[in-house]
Amino acid sequence: MNMQPNRFHGIVRVLFRTIVIVILTLTFTLEIYTFAVQVEGDSPLPPLFGNFENNRAALEKVQQEGEFSFAVVGDTRSVGTFERIVDELRNIRLDFAFLLGDCSYDGTEEDHRYFRAECADEYALPFPVFYVVGNHDVSPESFTIRRFEEAYGPSIFSFEYRQCLFIVLRTLNEPFTNEESVNFLEKFRNADLSKYRHTFVFLHIPPQVSPMFVARTYSESEQLVKLFDELGIEYVFAGDFHGYAQTKLRKTTYIVTGGGGAHLNEEKGKQFHHALVVRVTPDSFDKRIVVMPRVNDVEDRLEKLAISEIWPWMQRHTYLAIGLNVAGIGIFITLLAPPLVRLIRRKKISSLIVL
Repeated sequence: MNMQPNRFHGIVRVLFRTIVIVILTLTFTLEIYTFAVQVEGDSPLPPLFGNFENNRAALEKVQQEGEFSFAVVGDTRSVGTFERIVDELRNIRLDFAFLLGDCSYDGTEEDHRYFRAECADEYALPFPVFYVVGNHDVSPESFTIRRFEEAYGPSIFSFEYRQCLFIVLRTLNEPFTNEESVNFLEKFRNADLSKYRHTFVFLHIPPQVSPMFVARTYSESEQLVKLFDELGIEYVFAGDFHGYAQTKLRKTTYIVTGGGGAHLNEEKGKQFHHALVVRVTPDSFDKRIVVMPRVNDVEDRLEKLAISEIWPWMQRHTYLAIGLNVAGIGIFITLLAPPLVRLIRRKKISSLIVL
């Protein structure tokens, strides 16, 4: 009668021991993986990535009229899907590309370490890539606009290429202001924009010019729309809304393309992940949507967890991490030692019996 409870308790002990050993093994494995991949967060950006003057100057040297193409990708969040988009863009003849912001999740130094690690490897492209700052890329405390510009170059700038004008603005919601973008655009009042074949503007949060997409509000939105109209800006590319939409308001065509990898916003209807490829010829302008299925890449998520979450925590709590490791090793040995001892004894007894 006493055998059944004893046997049950024995099974429970073995099961408990096995679960704890598995958890500790997985924890130590993840920790070793973190040590191995965290160094990638210190990788330098590829030479052609960023808004630095040398990337713009190289393009401005080419002023003769001719055909060219560029890509636009918004709201990548840097995991899985965007990597597949990059693979597709490598197979297309492009002169340069724009990322329309929100490549980071929370605008922290740790998130940007992961993004830079990916840029150095999976996201490296053979042409200039310009990075438009998004509201999730910066934070007043942890990754300021100044820090963004140190890492990736100016957040407001312009350049010319093949007789076309490209303007990049910074449009963010509170607590940030967008006065600098308005002032920068105002300067073009004194320029002769009619000399350009096309004029393009790139920004993150679009002004609310259509019910086709959800847009955040910011105080300078109406000023920018008025300036776009007065300056005769032909195309405004924006992200923030996780999907695709296009509308025209007077002289300006607004194209919202935020399907680069972030979770889709389907409040206004069915959406899809995508990149936009724009082709400009001496006589025409056309665009092609490159549709991409959503990709959940476990390896990318593990790498992001290791670089942007686990490693920073270990650095902030070094002594606690050491203590937990010592305790974990102690528990691991305590749980594993008894069955190993019993196994060794049984083998010895079996050997004696055979002899």
